[in-house]
Amino acid sequence: MPDSAPESAAVSKSPAASRRPGFLRRLTGWLFGSITDVDAGDVTDVSGRQHGRAVTALPHAGTPDCFAAPHLLPAEQPAVAGHSERKKRQAARVGSEEKRLQQRQRQRDRLTRDITYLGRGVSGRLGERESRVELLREQSLPVMCTPLDVARQLGISLTRLRGLAYHSEVSGRLNYVQFRVCRRNGGERLLSAPHVRLKAVQRWIHEQILQRLSVTESAHGFVPGRSILSNAEIHAGQEFVLCMDIRDFFPSITFPRVRHQFVRCGYSQAVATILALLCTECPRELVELHGRRAWLSTGPRGLPQGACTSPALSNLVTARLDHRLRGLANRFGLNFSRYADDLTFSGGPVIRDRAGWLLERIRHLIEAEGFQVQEAKTRIQSRASAQVVTGLVVNDRPAVSRSHVRRMRAILHQAQSTGLESQNREQHPNFRAWIEGQIAWIAMTRPQAAARLRVQLQQVQ
Repeated sequence: MPDSAPESAAVSKSPAASRRPGFLRRLTGWLFGSITDVDAGDVTDVSGRQHGRAVTALPHAGTPDCFAAPHLLPAEQPAVAGHSERKKRQAARVGSEEKRLQQRQRQRDRLTRDITYLGRGVSGRLGERESRVELLREQSLPVMCTPLDVARQLGISLTRLRGLAYHSEVSGRLNYVQFRVCRRNGGERLLSAPHVRLKAVQRWIHEQILQRLSVTESAHGFVPGRSILSNAEIHAGQEFVLCMDIRDFFPSITFPRVRHQFVRCGYSQAVATILALLCTECPRELVELHGRRAWLSTGPRGLPQGACTSPALSNLVTARLDHRLRGLANRFGLNFSRYADDLTFSGGPVIRDRAGWLLERIRHLIEAEGFQVQEAKTRIQSRASAQVVTGLVVNDRPAVSRSHVRRMRAILHQAQSTGLESQNREQHPNFRAWIEGQIAWIAMTRPQAAARLRVQLQQVQ
């Protein structure tokens, strides 16, 4: 009997023990896939108690290790994997930072060696670097093909050249000092005086390039050896004189037209773009945005009134217009000349008889060249009245009008008794300098009258 009790106890424990392996087997199979091998053995929990025979599920050969049971993996494997991943991420961050630093260094090096961008809308042709060297040498012009050549010729760095030529629609700082002056006939005129550094660059362009280029015979403004006197002499003693004026002459000569002139000289598109940017500027207005002041562009880039390069460039741009108007004048036996924006025709009765057709034809040619006529200044003058061309009367010979000489004589006569400043009714800043300038202008055509005026001015205290 004593032996039977243990047997019954063993028999009574066998159902629970047999159920545990099946439960574990199904659980591991559900978690980790099909089971290919079963290893029976004693299972010991964390408390150290044995639960008899249990089933250890081994993963399928095709099952990845990441799906293995956690208690079957080495205890230190997750920590090692996490540490290696952190090292990889740190190495990737260090590598990307090094790449960024190298890219920035390459960009700095490129900026010191070349110019590939100078603003929106003007940089499209900076990649064209071929100049016509033979044509440049024939005209005795400095040979330049790349932006670096321009910087070397000017004696400045590429960084400085980029700052002077850069185009921006909104800028916090300008390379010009802009101010407005009143016109004699009303309205205002915008003047732009370049700063010292840009002025030196423009002076080099004027002396080394623009002065070496020829202009048409009809152009008398801003040409060495020609003046308002040479312009007026062509029309002296004519029966009729027709005068016209171009509206907004300098601003109408925009950046693309200036660049085209430098290309015609033989320079590459890159060099022509830089030279044109150095010689043009946008009209701007001062605005305040979010408490900050900025200069906002109000129009396209054009020749500024105040730069030494603008007059010479205007003569080059209007060369085709001069040829077309001279051809029209020759067709009717007329004389033609141009002083900046003043156009003058003179001749016989054909001006009076065909005035309507002639005016319309001249207007058509002017508009075809990208300009507009100032209608208020269009006039036909006959010998019955004073024929005035660029400020000089040309009825017989070019001379300052007698009325102006009498006016200056009256001012100096009154100044001898009341003082010179009392005669400054137009509020000139330096009235004596203005008087001296008027006497010099009179001396150009009336030297004897000017000599008497100088004696009167010396007598004024």
